Amino acid sequence: MLVSLNLLATMNTWPMEAEASPFEAPADTVVQKRKPRFSVRKTGTENQDELKTKSADLKEPDNLKTDVIYDEKDNTYTVGTILDKTASTGKGGRTGKTSTTSTSTSTSQGTAGIMTLGQATSYLNAPLLMTPEEYKKWSLKNSMQAYWRKKNADAFEAEGKNKFDFSDMHFDLGPAEKIFGPGGVQIKTQGSAELKVGINTKKVDNPALAASRRKTMGFDFDQKINLSMNGKVGDKVNMNLNYNTEASFDFDSQMMKLKYDGKEDEIIKLIEAGNVSFPSNMSLVPGVSSLFGLRTDVQFGKLKLQTVISQKKSASTSASSKGGKQTTPFEFSATNYEENRHFFLSHFFREHYDDYMKTLPTIGSGITIKRIEIWVTNKSASTEHNRNIIALADLGEPTQISNPQWHSKGINVPSNRSNDEYETIVENYPEARDIAQATAVLDGMGIFEGSRDYEKLQSARKLNNSEYTLNASLGYVSLNTNLQTDDVLAVAYEYTYNGTTYQVGEFAADITNNSQALYVKLLKSTTGSPKFPTWKLMMKNVYNLGATTVMKENFRLDVKYLSDSTGVYLTYLPDERLKNTPLIKALNADRLDDKGNAHSNGYFDYVDDYTILKGGRVVFPVAEPFGEHLRKWIGDDALADKFCFQELYDSTKTVAKQIAEHDKFLIAGKYKGNSAGEIDLGVGNIAPGSVRVTAGGVTLTENSDYTVDYNLGRVTIINQSLLDAGTSINASVESNTEYGMQRKTMLGFNADYEFNKNLTIGGTFMFLNESPLTTKVNMGSEPLKNTLWGAHISWKKESQWLTNMIDKLPI
Repeated sequence: MLVSLNLLATMNTWPMEAEASPFEAPADTVVQKRKPRFSVRKTGTENQDELKTKSADLKEPDNLKTDVIYDEKDNTYTVGTILDKTASTGKGGRTGKTSTTSTSTSTSQGTAGIMTLGQATSYLNAPLLMTPEEYKKWSLKNSMQAYWRKKNADAFEAEGKNKFDFSDMHFDLGPAEKIFGPGGVQIKTQGSAELKVGINTKKVDNPALAASRRKTMGFDFDQKINLSMNGKVGDKVNMNLNYNTEASFDFDSQMMKLKYDGKEDEIIKLIEAGNVSFPSNMSLVPGVSSLFGLRTDVQFGKLKLQTVISQKKSASTSASSKGGKQTTPFEFSATNYEENRHFFLSHFFREHYDDYMKTLPTIGSGITIKRIEIWVTNKSASTEHNRNIIALADLGEPTQISNPQWHSKGINVPSNRSNDEYETIVENYPEARDIAQATAVLDGMGIFEGSRDYEKLQSARKLNNSEYTLNASLGYVSLNTNLQTDDVLAVAYEYTYNGTTYQVGEFAADITNNSQALYVKLLKSTTGSPKFPTWKLMMKNVYNLGATTVMKENFRLDVKYLSDSTGVYLTYLPDERLKNTPLIKALNADRLDDKGNAHSNGYFDYVDDYTILKGGRVVFPVAEPFGEHLRKWIGDDALADKFCFQELYDSTKTVAKQIAEHDKFLIAGKYKGNSAGEIDLGVGNIAPGSVRVTAGGVTLTENSDYTVDYNLGRVTIINQSLLDAGTSINASVESNTEYGMQRKTMLGFNADYEFNKNLTIGGTFMFLNESPLTTKVNMGSEPLKNTLWGAHISWKKESQWLTNMIDKLPI
C-alpha cells in the first residue's frame, strides 16, 4: 500500500499525455517539473503537525486510525497510524487481549485510544514519540480545532436559513453607531389585527316613504387591533408602542414612548416622547404623571435643566387618614344619583315612603316583607334556578294603574287581588303561560303593549340572597350590581300588613310545572322611558359616596345651592322668605340629634340601614328631595318653579343634566372609614410611582412607611408609630379619572445648580391651561388656567461638633 501511494504521488508530479507513458516523459517533450496544485501529506511523520490530515488530501479509509500508546516506564506517549481491522467488519472496539482506555483524542483519522506498551501494534509508518507535556499540547490543539470545525460546519448549514422576520427585525447602523452606540436597529412586534367588512341592507315597507328611500344599503366595518412593538437603536434609543382598540378607556388604548438615554459625559441626558412624567425636586410643588408630550433633560456642567411640553390626561385625587381612620371628602351634583340599582316594590311603597321616614329612627309602617323572589334577565347562561316569567306592570297596584282596562277592587295595599288584571289573565287566558304563545295571546287581547304593560322572559335567573338587600319595612330592594339598560327586573313577594298577609306575583313553588310561566310584578322593563309606569319605581334619592365603610363619627353632609348673583354655593335657597332654613333641614334630613332624639342639630341624620346603607350610600328620607318635596315645603308654585328640579325625576339623567337653570344643587361633605391603616384613594389602576404620601407635611418613603396596591388604589401605612401618634396622613395621586375628555396643556421647567456636593439651588415652574368642552361654560365647571412656581435651596453638612458632644455623653 505504501508503494501505491508513492506511485500516486509520482503520477501527480508530471502532466498526463495521451500517448506517453505515465512513468517517463516523451522524447520530444521538454519536461517541466510543476509544483502540485494541492499539497499532500507525507507518509511519514516528523513532528506533531504532520499527524494532522490536511484538508486537500483524499479521504482516507475508515480503518485508518491514529493510535496512542503510553509507556509507564519511560513516561512517554507513542503516536502513530494503524490499520483497524475491526472497522471493516462493523464491530466496535479494537482487537487485542487487553485494552485499558483512560482518555480519547479526536483527530481527522479517527479516535485515538491510549493503550499500554504491552499491546501488539503494527504501524503503517514511523510513529512519533511525545513527552506528557507535548501530548497535552497536541491533544488540546486537536480538541480546539475539532470544536471550531464543528462550529463552522453548523454555521455553514444554518447560512441562508435566517430569513427576514417581520416580528423580529435587525438592521445595521453602519457609521451611525458612533452616535447611537453599538447594537444596530432591533424591532420586535407582536399582537393581532382583525378587520371585518360587510354590507348592511335595510328595507322598510312603509307607504309613507318614497319608494327610493325604503331600501338603504351601507358598508359595515369592524376592526380589532392589539399590537405592541419594542424597538432599539443602538444602546441609547428605546421605543415602546402599545395599541389596543378593545381598551375600555381612551387613555388605555394607546401607550407610546420614545426614549433617548445619553451617556454620562454628554450634554443631552434624556429625551422622551409619548407617555412621560415630570418629576419635581420640591416638596411643596409635586411632580405630575400621566402626561403625553415631550420631555428633555440636559446638563451644562453643574447646571441641570428639565423641560416638558405635554397634554395632561389626569386629575389629582387625595385622601387623608388620622389614627387609622381615613377622612375622605366628597362632592357631587344632585343629578349623580345611583340608577338601575334601587327599586320600590310597588307604587304604594313609594307614595308612603316620605310618611314612613318621618318617624326615624323607628319605622311605623306596619309592614313586614316575609318572602321575596327576584328575577332578572339571564345573561350569564346560568342554568340553575331558571324559570320562564311574564312580568306585568300593573300587577298588585291598588291605585296607580296605568292601563285603563284594569280597575281597582277596593284593596288599598299591594296584592294580586288589588285590581282585576291577574284574575282576568289567569282565568280567561290560560294559554298565556306557554312562553312560546305568550306574546301572541297577550297582544291579541288588544289591551297590552310590550315593554310598557308587560315583559316576557325566557329562562329568567332568580337572584340568591347574597345578591341583594331588602328593606322589609319600607318596601324597596337594593341590588349589589347595577342593571344594564336592557335588563328586566321582576319580583314576587309576600308581606304582612296590620296582621294580614298579602302576596304579589307567583312564587316558583306555586307553579311546580316548569314549562308554565310565572306571573310576577314588573319593576324595570327593557325600555327606560319616563312615560312608562315602571319609571317611578326606580329610586332617585340614593347617592353613592364611593366608600366601603362609613363611620358615624364626624360624618358631615350638606346640600348647597348655586347662587346666580354671587356665583358661590349657599347652604340655603337665596330668597328672603327661605334663607333662614338650611337646605338639609328643608329636605327633612336634619330632624335628629346625635342621640336620635327629635331635635335638629344642623347635621345630616345618620341612621344605619335607612339614611346610610352598606357600601357607603346616602339615602334621603324623601323620594323626591329636589322635586315634589321641595315644592311642598316652599308652598308657592311660582317660587317653586324657580328653585325646584322636577326634571331630575321626570326625565332621564342625561336630559336632566342639560337643564342648567335647575341643575344647581350640590351634595358635599366628608366621612371617615375605619380602615386599620388603609387609605382608599377611590381610583384604580394607578401608575407606579404616582402616589405621594405625607404625614404632618413630611414626605414618607414607600415600602418603609407605607405600601401601595396600584391595582386597587389603596395605600397601607406600615409604620405603626404614625398610627399610634394619631398623625394626620395625606395621600395624593394623579389618576386618569376624567378619561381625557378635556384638553389640558401642561408646561414644566426644572433647574438645579449644584455649587458643590453639599449646596444646591434650584427652581420649578409649571403652567396648566384647560380648554372648555363647549363654548357655554356652566357655573362651577369653569376651565382652569394655573401657574405654579417655586424656588428651593438644599444644604447639608456633617456636624463633627455635634458628633463629639454626643460621644462625650456617659451612656
